[in-house]
Amino acid sequence: MEVHAHSHTPRKKWTHYFWEFLMLFLAVFCGFMAENIREHGIERKRTIRYARQFITEIEMDTSLFNEGISFVNGKTNAVDSLIQGLNEENWKEIYFWGLHIDQYYVAKFHSASFEQIKYAGYLRNFENEELVNAIQDYINFRDNVEIVQNELATFYNQQVTPFINRNLDKQYLGKGNVRKRSFFDSLWTRKPMLIHTVNQIEFRNILITIRDSYYLGFLYKTLHERSIALISLIKKEFDLK
Repeated sequence: MEVHAHSHTPRKKWTHYFWEFLMLFLAVFCGFMAENIREHGIERKRTIRYARQFITEIEMDTSLFNEGISFVNGKTNAVDSLIQGLNEENWKEIYFWGLHIDQYYVAKFHSASFEQIKYAGYLRNFENEELVNAIQDYINFRDNVEIVQNELATFYNQQVTPFINRNLDKQYLGKGNVRKRSFFDSLWTRKPMLIHTVNQIEFRNILITIRDSYYLGFLYKTLHERSIALISLIKKEFDLK
């Protein structure tokens, strides 16, 4: 008959379990913190990449603002000269400046980066409240400028261009740079363009509407100033060169 002796394992103290729990907790917690830091770093890099892209798009828009300002300044002079030509019934001036106003300018703004920032949720990473407000003000103001541009384009397509087509002879438009004064004068000397009876009141009202719409020049200038300030804020926020 075999006799088996029963060995008794000493019972562990509660402090042993406490330290096991603490070590396990610290391991999980440190792993969580490391993963959180890694994710935060990745998000930070993505946000900076989007910020750089946003700056690039704003800079491209800035060149459009400058083009718009230059265009409006030139067309304002054309409209004023055309109104004067109408008042004096000077057909040569009416024709020359009339050929200048049958154009309008629409800036096609860049918005892909901002849309990515907004819809991907990265705008929350722009923690500076002043910067967030500046971005929103800039976008809202730019959207309003687009509305004004579109309204002017509609007015041109529905009113200005049809009126010009009905009342001014464009037979020489395809011959050289007819918008250059010297070339136009040479054409007019050889053969004055066909003159139609123009409803001067209608034409003058159209021109006044165009001239009033050229406060777009002020809007472009304001956008230009805001774009420069916004770029500076973004670079400062993300320490960009």
